[in-house]
Amino acid sequence: MQPRFVAAILTAALLTMAAPVGAQQQQSAPDPLLGQFGAIVEVAPPPPEAARLANLLSTSLAALQPQRRRRQDVYLVVASLWDDPVFEREAVQAEAILREHLGAEGRSIILSAGGQGQRQYPAATPTNISATLGHVATLMDPSEDLFVLFITSHGTSDGAASLQERQRLIASLRPISLSAMLSQANIQNRVVIISACFSGAFIPPLQNANTVVLTAAAADRTSFGCEPQRDWTYFGDAYFNRALRGGASMLEGFERAKAQISAWETEQRLTPSNPQSAIGANAAAMLQRAEREAH
Repeated sequence: MQPRFVAAILTAALLTMAAPVGAQQQQSAPDPLLGQFGAIVEVAPPPPEAARLANLLSTSLAALQPQRRRRQDVYLVVASLWDDPVFEREAVQAEAILREHLGAEGRSIILSAGGQGQRQYPAATPTNISATLGHVATLMDPSEDLFVLFITSHGTSDGAASLQERQRLIASLRPISLSAMLSQANIQNRVVIISACFSGAFIPPLQNANTVVLTAAAADRTSFGCEPQRDWTYFGDAYFNRALRGGASMLEGFERAKAQISAWETEQRLTPSNPQSAIGANAAAMLQRAEREAH
């Protein structure tokens, strides 16, 4: 493919997926991957940077500890999918809060699209996300352990979470793709938290008795607070920074966060984002056990 042609495709993709300020929303575009999880455009970084990023992933995965027999361990994956700095800041802070709250020390990893200078975390590419899920699955006891996933990014009106690294990567993570990957990895007991516009679309393909799903918005609503200069989105601030740091449990904290977000939206005359949840009984019991044992 000619360099000018590649550049033209990348430019068009970037323009198509530009997000408005303040809302974690993008305009939907036709899906050339037909629902599969992959990159629409991915440009390889220079060899030294590519080698460094590969080493970041392998080192981070190698540092994850195996599960302990006859104990419920928690494995935590946090992914910032878009390279506006607010998402990486939110991911890093949320990972620290969740790791302590759930006792996941040594069993936690951050993937990030960057956005704050030199990369400190493995890239949140489709291959790296899939590889991370696959590796974590080899460490877990699928019947005994709990998997927690937090994703923060922009979202599209058809329910996808968007991936972007400027001038390098454009992709979409669709709800059905995430559900399929978790099933293929045999990750059974799950808590999935999605901070993005229209993220309620992740609930139908994920919900079951072994899964808790918490989303920043309904399937037909935008969420707010994603300006690049912010430290948190509205959802991240209300849920992680205020509710969980304030001593709430994860399920109680979600209700507190909903009330706080509603107050902010009413004050600013914003259309309510209407955060959603689906609470599987088995996963909720495992989550509550993890919280008790961590404290």
